[in-house]
Amino acid sequence: MKNLVTSFWLIFCISVLLFSFGLSWQVNKSVNFTYPMWYQVLNIDAHISKYAPQNKYNKQDFVNTNKSQHIDLFEQVVVSINNQGENLDNISYQIKNKSKPLFTQSEVIHLQDVSNLVDTLRLVWLVNLLPLILLSLLYIQKRLYMPSTKLKVKTLIVSVLVIISSFAIFGFKKIFYYLHTAVFPDDHQWFFYYQESLMSTFMKAPDLFAAIGVNLLIVAVIIFSCCYYFINIQSIKNSTLNQ
Repeated sequence: MKNLVTSFWLIFCISVLLFSFGLSWQVNKSVNFTYPMWYQVLNIDAHISKYAPQNKYNKQDFVNTNKSQHIDLFEQVVVSINNQGENLDNISYQIKNKSKPLFTQSEVIHLQDVSNLVDTLRLVWLVNLLPLILLSLLYIQKRLYMPSTKLKVKTLIVSVLVIISSFAIFGFKKIFYYLHTAVFPDDHQWFFYYQESLMSTFMKAPDLFAAIGVNLLIVAVIIFSCCYYFINIQSIKNSTLNQ
């Protein structure tokens, strides 16, 4: 019986976590993943100044664009990947009243792959609402009982240690690259040198993606904590009313 209680609780926690990350994505998307802030923190302007003049596809003049244009371009990418990749191949930068395509065809294909992944994760998020709602109701109505506080703490500690150990042993970059090989089609380019890609240059990959990961995690933890607290409070209220 104890194992069954623990199993349901773990499924519930994973479901709440998926829900939290989905909402976190929406929150971060609405603020352009705080790109303007990370632009300053990661010195992306200096990064562009160094690598844009080395571009191999006759886009060296990107170095003459400014911060406001970079922020706008990033926002256009965010909008596109969240809308089935719409207009990815039309995103362009302005130089002396002339428009130049921002991405090569390989970059457009990769960003379309990213958009497809976002669509798949959105579907997973929607399907996840079913077990989330069902288990939440069961816990609130006391049809299911939470495991002991001791077990909760032990599970949390083990989970955190596994995550920290993974990043400490392999590093963010290796994990980031491995996930790309596992998720994206083998015949599609996903690694781009700064000298061949304005996408990698003005996003300062993978540094910016590590920063975005921090954004997503912080907001997801806050949402997770609020959801878990709300369900516990409702469960206690129902328990009090039934006494």
